[in-house]
Amino acid sequence: SATLEEKENRVTEMILTTIEPNRLIIGKIISLFVVGLVQFLVFSVPTVVGYLLFRDRLSLPNLDLSTLIFSPQRLLIGFLLLLGGFALVAGSLVALGAVMPTAKDAGPVYSIMILLVFVPLYSIALIISDPSALIVRFFSIFPYSAPLTSMARNAMGTLPLGTAVLTIIWLFALAALTLVAAVRLFKYGSLSYGERLSLRTLLPGSRSGTTRG
Repeated sequence: SATLEEKENRVTEMILTTIEPNRLIIGKIISLFVVGLVQFLVFSVPTVVGYLLFRDRLSLPNLDLSTLIFSPQRLLIGFLLLLGGFALVAGSLVALGAVMPTAKDAGPVYSIMILLVFVPLYSIALIISDPSALIVRFFSIFPYSAPLTSMARNAMGTLPLGTAVLTIIWLFALAALTLVAAVRLFKYGSLSYGERLSLRTLLPGSRSGTTRG
C-alpha cells in the first residue's frame, strides 16, 4: 500500500533523486519488520505485566508454566523461519506494488497472496495430529505457506532438524531472489503510470527496450 501510494502521488520520483532503489526497498522492509516488532511488544508487554502484578485483582487464572520446555534450538529455528518468511512476503508485496498501477488493481492479487500465507491455519488440526501427511509436507515446501507450517511443526517438536535447515535456506534464497526482482521492478515500475509493468523487465537486455519505449 505504501509503495503504490507513493507511486500514485508521484512521491517516488522525488525520493529516487536522493536514494538508490535497492536501499529504499531494503529500508522499507526493515522498517516494516521493526513496526511489527513494536506492535508485538505493545500487545504482549502490558499483558505480561498485568498478569504478574495484577493477576489477583483481575481474577486471572493461574497458569502452570512448569510444563513448558525451553529449547534454544527451537527458538532459533522459529526466529529464522519467521525472518525468512517475512522477507519473502514483504519482497513479494513490494514487487506487486511496483508492477501494479493502482492499489485497486493490486487488491485481488494481494488477497490471493495473503490467503496462501495463512492457508495452513485451516489445516492446523492435521498439522498437529499427522505432520507426515502429504498436504502438510506440501505446505512445508510451498514458499508462502512454508513459514507458518514449519513454525507450527517446530513448536510441536515434529519438524526434523534437517528439514528445518533446508526450509530456512530455501526461504532465505527465495527472499534474496524476490528482493532482487522487487528492486528491478521498482526501478522501472515506479515511473510507470496507468498500466501494469511487464514482467519482461526482469529479463536481461530489457532495459534498453524499456528506454526506447
